[in-house]
Formats: sequence, C-alpha cells, structure tokens
Amino acid sequence: MTNIPVWPAKMKREQQKSSKKRRSDFDAALKRDARDAGWRYARGTIFRQSGDWFISFLPSLLWERGAVVHMMVKPMTVDPLFWDIVGLSENRRMPLSFRATGAWVLRPPSTENYVGLDTIDVELLAEDVVDWGHRQMSQILSSISIESMLAALSGNHQVRAYRALAICLHILAKDVDRALELCRLGEPDTSPLMKENGGFTTHNSDGSVSTFLDQARDWIDRQRGEELIVV
Repeated sequence: MTNIPVWPAKMKREQQKSSKKRRSDFDAALKRDARDAGWRYARGTIFRQSGDWFISFLPSLLWERGAVVHMMVKPMTVDPLFWDIVGLSENRRMPLSFRATGAWVLRPPSTENYVGLDTIDVELLAEDVVDWGHRQMSQILSSISIESMLAALSGNHQVRAYRALAICLHILAKDVDRALELCRLGEPDTSPLMKENGGFTTHNSDGSVSTFLDQARDWIDRQRGEELIVV
C-alpha cells in the first residue's frame, strides 16, 4: 500500500511558497472540474443535492502528492427542521452552500478517505477527487437512509456528541418519544464534544439563554399541541 505523505513539521520559505501556489492551483482546478461535472464549489468544498440528500466533500492536499477528503452526507430536510427549532427559519433562503459551510447547520460524522496518493500533478489530482466523489455518491446514496444514520449514532458517545443531529433525525423518523428522551439526557459530561446544550445556544432578546435541548422540547410540545405530529 502506498505510504500516506505527511506534511513536514517545518518548511523553508521556498517550500511554503510552493505549497501555497500548489493549493491555489488545486482549488482552481477543483472548482472548474467540479462545476463541469455538475457539482458546486464554495470555500474549497464541492457539494450538490441529489434527490432528498445533500452530499459534500472537503479535500485537503497532502505533502507533494495525493489528498485527504472528508465526506459528509445528510438529508435535505434535516437542516430546515433544525432551523425551525432554533428560530432561524429564514436560513431556508440561504444558498445550498450554506449547508456545507454555514455555522448554524447540522454536520453528521464525516468519513476520511485518501485519494490519488500517487498523483503529484494538481490538475490530475483534482480530476481524481471529482471522479472519486461521483463514485462515492452513487455507492452511498444507494443505501443510506435516516434509519441507517441513526444506527450509526447508536453508541452513547456518538449520540451525545451529535445530540442535535440525533434529535432531528428521530423527529424526521416520526420517533418523537425518542427525540424527547435525548433532550432530557442529563448525565455528566465525559468529553468536550458531549455538550449538555446539544451543541447550540441561543441568546434571546430578553437576555436569557436557550439551549438547543430547551428549544427542541418546546418545539415538540408546540407541534403536539397543534396536532402536527402523530405519536
């Protein structure tokens, strides 16, 4: 197996200059190739909507050859639900790129993959990344579902690290009781990722602070009161 190239701890000035140009050339080639292939590009990320799913890839150059690519896939409906819960429904009007690069969005666990480890030329490497993205999209979208995403979050650490995501996925899966259970979990933190606020807090106009868990409970109560969710 090809060894994965690692960036040196220190670089000479010429190396820094060369690596900066290489990154710039790669980004330009990636932007061009991605758009030609039907993808969109923003801030180094290529992304697209495919049916009911949003998929994005964030490639980063390795030292002198190859790239590491972080892939994220999520339902198109999960961010609008999240925005409704936290009172940011206006984000529905944001461009598609916001789902990949915005601050107030849900990010599922990403996968890390190495692409073109024998490829030095950044033009060819950009082609490799886009081609790899097409293949991955076809494979992933043929089997992924809300249920499979929830199954992947079944471990205690994963559920707590991605609490807001899990709550929204359970709501989309019509399992509101489980969503409420996740809102009420109050075990002591064992990791900085396991935030008891669900990962998001909102500063209200009256000076109070609402956590995502507060907002999700209130949202579910409102929906139940309006009989919009059948339990």
